[in-house]
Amino acid sequence: MKQKDKAYKRIMATMLPAYIVILLVFNIITSDRTFSEMENRVLEQAPSFNIGQLLHGNFTTNYEKYIADQFAFRDFWIGIKSYSERILGKKDSNGVYLGRDGYLLQNFNKPKEDDFKNNIDIINSFSSSIPEVNKYFMLVPNAVEILKDKLPPYAPVSDQLAFINKVEQSLSTDIKFIDVYNALYSKKDDYIFYKTDHHWTTKGAYYSYKEMGNTMDFIPKEESDFNVEQITDSFFGSLYSKSGFKNIAPDAINLYIPKSEEEYNIDFYGTDKPTTSLYSMDNISKKDKYTIFLGGNHPLIKITTNSNDKEKLLIIKDSYANSIVPFLTGHYREIYMVDLRYYDGNLKEFIESNSIDNLLFLYNGNTFFDDRSIENIM
Repeated sequence: MKQKDKAYKRIMATMLPAYIVILLVFNIITSDRTFSEMENRVLEQAPSFNIGQLLHGNFTTNYEKYIADQFAFRDFWIGIKSYSERILGKKDSNGVYLGRDGYLLQNFNKPKEDDFKNNIDIINSFSSSIPEVNKYFMLVPNAVEILKDKLPPYAPVSDQLAFINKVEQSLSTDIKFIDVYNALYSKKDDYIFYKTDHHWTTKGAYYSYKEMGNTMDFIPKEESDFNVEQITDSFFGSLYSKSGFKNIAPDAINLYIPKSEEEYNIDFYGTDKPTTSLYSMDNISKKDKYTIFLGGNHPLIKITTNSNDKEKLLIIKDSYANSIVPFLTGHYREIYMVDLRYYDGNLKEFIESNSIDNLLFLYNGNTFFDDRSIENIM
């Protein structure tokens, strides 16, 4: 018996270091990923080293995030964690709650005060550098705020609306805030958020577009001005993948096609593949079907329309903008979309060289309060 115990201990003592070495080797030889399709987010990249960041602790913090995001077989381990939590009967997994009526709801965590202040200061500073441009800010509340009644009882979710209101109060007076909370909350019984994805539906985007017109001085089209076409009813979104919850019904994606004829030319900067459609219909076969809207996120997109309005609009955005822009094409001759997570140009020079009339910041709450890419605006 003692010999068996010793043999067992020797095997375990050998397996543990071997396991660590194997993981280390795979971490070294595996190329870094830039995007997680499973989590539908940009992954941390290796931080640049400098003494200043090291002394302030920023380098080590960023490096820890980088290691966590680029760990070998990350998606596999997330799946194991999700499965274990489901076995234990938990109603949340990887920051996603299993809610009522088949809704998966992404948690909202209170932002750090320093990060919050830094983002606002950067936006206000940038705004003051372009006084001749009309500036707007739209911060979209997520399903976790609008559909609170779908959350499990006693779910410890921070008050997202309070922080959205704080943003409105903290912005410079030359930035007009577009409040879409009431527009969405009043329609919360409609299908305005996907059940398995963190985005709003096209219907949710439409209701917010109508609210935009009041602040941005255009007359929005009525819903009857569009043909609503369902292009899929088998969309399993980012929250479905991230949480690991199964036995959830898939979502449908609808497109709002204007009844009046509109023409577009869309240029994706950095590529030689212009198109005349706002929708990448080939992506209907992909896992992330939300990329049907403009083919997903790009550093810079230019949309030229046949609108009678001569004004130009620049949108600094996250992926929520991708499904609302098709509603805006009838109101602007040119629309530019910049995603600061990927764009590395000088925005002030871009605004001046392209004679931009209007600037819109459009983010959803979870992205804005957790994203550091706004620093790239300066």
